[in-house]
Amino acid sequence: MSQNIRVFYTSTTLSWGFTVRYKEVSAAQPSYILPPPTTIVGAFSYPLARMLGLADSLPERKAYKNGYLASKTMKAFLDSTLAASAGVAGEGGLVMHQEPSKIHASIYKGVSEADRIRAEPFTEKFYRDALTRIFPVQATGATYAPGVKLYMTWVLDADKLLKNLRESGVRVDEEDLDSAARQAVHGVTRVGSKEGIVAVDHGLTGYERNPEIVSPGGKIRTIQYVPSECVDPEDKIPQVTLPYLDYSPRLFYIPSESASNTFLKPYSIPTGKWLRVKHPCKAYAPREFKEEFTSVGI
Repeated sequence: MSQNIRVFYTSTTLSWGFTVRYKEVSAAQPSYILPPPTTIVGAFSYPLARMLGLADSLPERKAYKNGYLASKTMKAFLDSTLAASAGVAGEGGLVMHQEPSKIHASIYKGVSEADRIRAEPFTEKFYRDALTRIFPVQATGATYAPGVKLYMTWVLDADKLLKNLRESGVRVDEEDLDSAARQAVHGVTRVGSKEGIVAVDHGLTGYERNPEIVSPGGKIRTIQYVPSECVDPEDKIPQVTLPYLDYSPRLFYIPSESASNTFLKPYSIPTGKWLRVKHPCKAYAPREFKEEFTSVGI
């Protein structure tokens, strides 16, 4: 059965970097070295949802799935996604750095504790005992990469998206989707937190119906990360752990000179690496820029 597929792709320039915090981490809060698939979906779908007039509301019955809560709109986009990926190329690199945040005092023994703290002189004993009465300093992480080029791809099943939207009470036809998407793909403004501003290179940005598909056994060349279970690389490629579309941790190959959870050095030019697609995965690529924007999904 053939799928009615759409692919969004763009090359953006990071202003300073981005912040995408680890899931289920409350104290030390590192950032992922690359935006994971869910963040890529969010970057593309935010302007698309605005152009389609979709409300990003929470479901009436808030139900947790695999430890997360998604709005109806975001859930419709995620469930319709076939692949989402990102990669970098050019001079410079990415580094995840953590800095201590503000110290937040917490008086949790009532008024008497507050009176006792105010009454005590600022002695060595006071400072030693005070450490047990405040929250520990939280190290807040961000990935710094000023001026670095970030390539992103989002591949979705258009029929499934329209069906998911209808089931959530929103009626959008295919013509409206395509009309909005061709403009929305140029409206990507940020990655991750709202401070992660990006500038779109409109010459390397586009929206394509029914892109090229590489079936299992075929070879691709890409600079974007790929789920490790989906490909056999011809050469050694760095691996990092990122959350997948269902927020579960997965190993991804990152075609680059070197990479870890805290550091990434990209290729000086977008050369990519040759990979053989494994069953049951497929690769999807816009025909004009397939060696940069190829994305692989399970």
